[in-house]
Amino acid sequence: MDDFARNLGQESDLSDEAPGISTAKDATAPLKKLLQEEASIEQLHGLKSIILDKLNGKRRLQLVALEEEYSKVHQLVEQTIVAGEGNSMLVIGARGSGKSNLVETVISDLSSQHKKDFHVVRLSGFIHTDDKLALREIWRQLGHEMEVEDDTMGRTGNYADTLSSLLALLSHPAELAANDPDHVANSVIFIMDEFDLFTSHPRQTLLYNLFDVAQSRKAPIAVIGLTTKIDVAESLEKRVKSRFSHRSVHLALPKSLAAFWEICKGALIVEEEDVIDVDGPLADCISKQNEDGLSILSSWELFVDGLWRNDWIFKHVIQSIFYRSKSVKEVFATCLIPIAELSPDMIPTGKDFAQHALLAPESKLHILEGLSDLDLSLLIAAARLDIVLDTDTCNFNMAYDEYQTMASRVKVQSSASGAAAIGAGSKIWGREVSLGAWEKLAQYELIVPAIGATSTTGGATGAGGGNGTRDVGRMGRMFRVDVGLEEIVPSVPNMSHMMSKWCKEI
Repeated sequence: MDDFARNLGQESDLSDEAPGISTAKDATAPLKKLLQEEASIEQLHGLKSIILDKLNGKRRLQLVALEEEYSKVHQLVEQTIVAGEGNSMLVIGARGSGKSNLVETVISDLSSQHKKDFHVVRLSGFIHTDDKLALREIWRQLGHEMEVEDDTMGRTGNYADTLSSLLALLSHPAELAANDPDHVANSVIFIMDEFDLFTSHPRQTLLYNLFDVAQSRKAPIAVIGLTTKIDVAESLEKRVKSRFSHRSVHLALPKSLAAFWEICKGALIVEEEDVIDVDGPLADCISKQNEDGLSILSSWELFVDGLWRNDWIFKHVIQSIFYRSKSVKEVFATCLIPIAELSPDMIPTGKDFAQHALLAPESKLHILEGLSDLDLSLLIAAARLDIVLDTDTCNFNMAYDEYQTMASRVKVQSSASGAAAIGAGSKIWGREVSLGAWEKLAQYELIVPAIGATSTTGGATGAGGGNGTRDVGRMGRMFRVDVGLEEIVPSVPNMSHMMSKWCKEI
């Protein structure tokens, strides 16, 4: 797929390489001219700060092609705040599709009109790994916003009391307004990131109580779950599912390169509204224009547009990410270093974006060069079993038996020729030491657990000593080798002749 993207980029732009580079340089001319002034250099630092905040997720981005999804979420939250309704909804989409940005945009827009009418509680399944931690965080956030005494939490230290106090706080907000039927109590909006992880909590007590409060109209709360799992509703227990409203919004990744670029461009440019809450020289640059009638914001936008239209290297970087993963966050990571180094003397080009990409390697082959001889020997042994036994799974016992066979053969051949055994075959490591090396390969994900495979002792089991069933499980667990035998030799430049021979001769 990456080759397809590369060919596409070359076919569409490479023929115009020379004119494109010339035009790209012309696009930087107004920006460089504007930055020659000392005051504009200070503005550039402010400009760079805003863009970096966008790339790092500290600032919201403009929504692109999400009007319908925005309307649904906005209507639900607005009804909770204005009419006191209890609601629940799931926002489902792949990572980088804009779920958090969408919900935070809705909250921000409603805050401008109803800032004092609702509270927001933000939870994350990655951080709040059980209901007790989540309850404490809810109490902390609500206690801070509702000005509840901190020592109340200390008096209700156990889980049951904390839950009861929290439900009392949420379930009876209208008692103070019992004589005023038109009064609507302050609403609470729960934003639960990684919602699918909350469904794995025992008995789903927190979800049950939140959905119950929302459904029974005990309090005006809205529960919004953000998840990447499209079937997350099936993970809810029956009693929890019966209280969930089954409303959902699905966010798709950009379907076209043009839409993908619009999202990326939104993070690379600075709009006038982005500067409103900024102090310093940048706040004055909106109205300040040079002799050509351009401000630093418009000059920067022209520069970004010029990169996309005329710099084929920059365009190829964006195209390759789109056709490979459609990951907006991957583009943001690619842009971090060039933007951080932005200065009047260092205006980034497509080459800078291509060379300074903060991306994870596309494969794990770079790890092989740092493995010990024992690690590498076991990996080769496991990879050989794929061919020798015609199976795509193996366990430690099977790999260790193959390692022993290979190393013993080397010793016999060396003794027959009168030469001392050298390299990894000079010593056959014990089973316990080798098991540690095998588990290290699993940590590096060079071998991955086989789905649906059951543990088996495989090979020889008597050498395990008296370690009992615990070691049988560790040694018998089935793995799949994630590296091909033919990939190992090119990835390890200084591999010994003997191990190289193991990879080539079956």
